[in-house]
Amino acid sequence: MVEDKKYEIGSRIECDGHRGTLKYVGPVGNTKGQWLGIDWDDCTRGKHNGTYEGVEYFKARHPTSGSFIRPGKAKFGISCPQAIKIRYGLINDELAGIDRDTLTSLQKEINAPFLEVVGFSKVNKKQSKFDQLKIVWLRDQYVSEAGNSGELEELCPNLEELDISRNLINSWRIIADICCQLHSLIRLNVSENYLPTGENMKTLSNSFLMVEHLTMAKMNYNWFDIQQCLCMFPSIQELSVSFNMISIIQKPLEDENLMKISRLTLEGNLISNWDEILKLVSIYSLEYLNLNLNKIDKIRFPSTKPTAKTPAFPVLRQLHLSQNNISEWQYVSELEKINNLEELKFRENPILKDENLETTRQLIIARISKLKILNGTEIVHDERRGAEYDYLKLYLSKWIETENDSEKRNEFLSEHPRYPSLVEKYGISDIPSAKPKVEMISNVITVEFVCPDHANQPRGVKRKLLKDMEVQKVIGLAQRLFRTGGKIPSLSFIQHNLSKDEIPLDKPLQELSYYSIQDGDQVLVRW
Repeated sequence: MVEDKKYEIGSRIECDGHRGTLKYVGPVGNTKGQWLGIDWDDCTRGKHNGTYEGVEYFKARHPTSGSFIRPGKAKFGISCPQAIKIRYGLINDELAGIDRDTLTSLQKEINAPFLEVVGFSKVNKKQSKFDQLKIVWLRDQYVSEAGNSGELEELCPNLEELDISRNLINSWRIIADICCQLHSLIRLNVSENYLPTGENMKTLSNSFLMVEHLTMAKMNYNWFDIQQCLCMFPSIQELSVSFNMISIIQKPLEDENLMKISRLTLEGNLISNWDEILKLVSIYSLEYLNLNLNKIDKIRFPSTKPTAKTPAFPVLRQLHLSQNNISEWQYVSELEKINNLEELKFRENPILKDENLETTRQLIIARISKLKILNGTEIVHDERRGAEYDYLKLYLSKWIETENDSEKRNEFLSEHPRYPSLVEKYGISDIPSAKPKVEMISNVITVEFVCPDHANQPRGVKRKLLKDMEVQKVIGLAQRLFRTGGKIPSLSFIQHNLSKDEIPLDKPLQELSYYSIQDGDQVLVRW
C-alpha cells in the first residue's frame, strides 16, 4: 500500500485484517519514533480509549477501541483506477505507478486472479478493453481515493454498475469524485464504508445524476442519515439500506428524491412498531418493500370498517415480512387491506410455529385475496380454491354464532376481514358447520406417502390429512412433496395391518372418507 503518503487524520487504514480510523500521528511517551493512533471498527481490537499512561492522545469511540501501531503496519489503500487495473487487466510497473514488489504484494492481498506483470506493448493492447467494462466489482480492494482528475473517466467511460463496498474510503466527497467521472453509472454500492453524513451534501448531487439503484448496507446509519444521503441522488428508484441502525422513520418525508423510490429494502434493521412503516405511505410509487429481519410484532391499518381497504401503499405488489415477531393471525389478515399485494414472503414468524407448513400456507392464501406468490412459490387456482374453502369451513360456526350480535360480528370481522367475501363467493348452504374441537381431532389422520418406483425420492413422508379432504388436493400435496416436475401422479393406498392390496384413489372430487382410509395407512405415489 501507499507507505510514503502524508498521513491525514481521519484516513481509513487496514492492519492484519482489521479496519480502523487514523486519529493521531506522532510520538508516544518515551518511545522512539512515530506512532499511529487508531480507533478500530472492532472495539475488541484495541486496548484503551486513546488515553495512554495518563496522556490523552486522541478520543476513541469506545473504551477499548483505541491502540497505537507503527506506520509500517498500516495500509492506506490505492486509487480506484489502480484497483480496476489490478483486478481486471494486465498491468505494468509504469502504468500502475507502483513498484514491482508492491504490485506482487497487492496481487496476493486483494486476490487479483487476472493480474500479470508484462511489457508495456502488451499492456496497451489489453488496456483498450477497459473501455468495454460496464460492471466493476471492487469490494474489499483497499480503495481509498479517486485517483487523478479524469483518469477513471478515460479508463472506464462506459461503466454502468460499480460495487465499491468495504474499502478504505472515508468521505462522500471521495465517492463523488469517483462517480462524477462515470457518466453512465446507474447502479452504485457503497456498503460497509465509513462515510459520515453532514450538511450541504446536496452540493454533490451533480456527481450522481444517473444513479437509479443505491445500496448502503452496514453503514451504521439511522433514518436521518439516509435522508441526508438521498438529497444527492436525483434519479433514485431503488434504495437498499439493510443492516443499519434504523428504528424510527423521522418525519417529514418531503424529499422529492425519496418520493421517486419504487423499491425499498429495510432488511435487518431495528424497526419494531408498524406505525413507523405507516410513515412511508407518502411514497406513492412504492412497489416493493423488504422488512425481513426486523422486530415488527403487529400490523394495523387505520380504517373505519374492519373490511375496508386501505389507501396506504396503493401500488405495493411485493412485501417481505420474514423473521419478525408477528404472533397473531389477525395481523396477517390486515394485509388483505393492501389493494394490490401479489407477492409475500412470510417465514420464521412466531405464529407459524404451531402449525405445519401446508396448513400455514393455506391460512395465508385464504386471508389475502390477490396473493399470487407466497414464499417464492406460485399459488395455482386449485390451491387457492382449496385453501379458501377450508378456511370458510373452519370458521363457519363462529360466523353463524355472531349473526345476531353486531358487536361480536365486528370482533370476528376484525380478525377475518375477508370472510364476508368468501361467503359471497362460495355460499354456505352446503358447507357443514365446523365441528367442536374434540370431534375435529378424530377427523385428522396421519398417512405415509411413499414412491415405490423412484429410488431417488424420500423413503416415506408422513403427513396429517383431514378425512373430508378431496383426493385432488392430496394429489397436489404429493406433487409438492416429491416435486414431480409438473407431472400429475396417480395415488393408491394400502390399509394398515390389513390386506396389502392396493386400493386406487381414482375419483379426484371424492373425499378421503369415501375410501375409508384410516390413520396409519400408506399412500403410494406413482408418475
